[in-house]
Amino acid sequence: MSGWNLVVTGCGTSHGSPPWGWPEQWSEDPRDHRRRSGAIIRGPDGQVLLIDAGPDLMHQMRDPYRDWDGIHYPHRCITRCDAVLLTHEHADHTHGINELRHLNRLQGGEPIVIYGHAPHLAQLRRRFDYCFPTEEEEAYYLSRPVLRTRSLADGLTLELAGLPVTAFEQSHGPAGRTTGFRCGAMGYCTDVKVFPEASYAYLQDLDLLVLGMLREDEHETHMHLAEALMVVERVRPRRTVFVHMGPEMRYARWQGRLPPGVELGFDGMALPFGGA
Repeated sequence: MSGWNLVVTGCGTSHGSPPWGWPEQWSEDPRDHRRRSGAIIRGPDGQVLLIDAGPDLMHQMRDPYRDWDGIHYPHRCITRCDAVLLTHEHADHTHGINELRHLNRLQGGEPIVIYGHAPHLAQLRRRFDYCFPTEEEEAYYLSRPVLRTRSLADGLTLELAGLPVTAFEQSHGPAGRTTGFRCGAMGYCTDVKVFPEASYAYLQDLDLLVLGMLREDEHETHMHLAEALMVVERVRPRRTVFVHMGPEMRYARWQGRLPPGVELGFDGMALPFGGA
């Protein structure tokens, strides 16, 4: 099965990048201008799966490829959502959830299902209870989202919009547990410090590994460069793209220093992978 792509719509940290207020960290390279974490999986028949729903979601849906001129109609905008995959409940991955109501509207009020780890979904429902009307409630989808949640057991493969999706455990260090996803021959792993040994089984024979890598220096809750490269060396994907990067990881400075097959991501990057 072919024709699947992952579009990196945000490869920055929780602050975005580069941050204002520190002129020395500013970059004029547009590849260093990174929205908060997010991605879209696009299928050969128009399928759309979102990964997370961070604070920049509206901008990511309107201009996923970062090629809109800001004036004319954005013809490459996202007008469909078959499901959302939730990596975890942190604010930079969830606080754009209200923007899903516009996708509800575009789809005639159909509910959107968010898939993830049960405790993360429970947190989401508590924080954003207005987004999750019960089956019996009349949901006015012009004023609020109409969302449902379904938990994914680690290691169980579910077909979503024609794509096999398997969730697996990741450690965010002291920040708790996150969820990685194997989607066909693509692995999406952000906000990870350590992979439990059992989770490496889901990172074998990948066309594409999208991996969170914060910076060169070590960090308590995120992989730094040396740790991420050790994972790449172990699982040997055909292509690796780093995301969730801080302003220290300037594209022009670092891209030429990475091993073959390893790249820094940038917002709007489209990455093909096999769907089977």
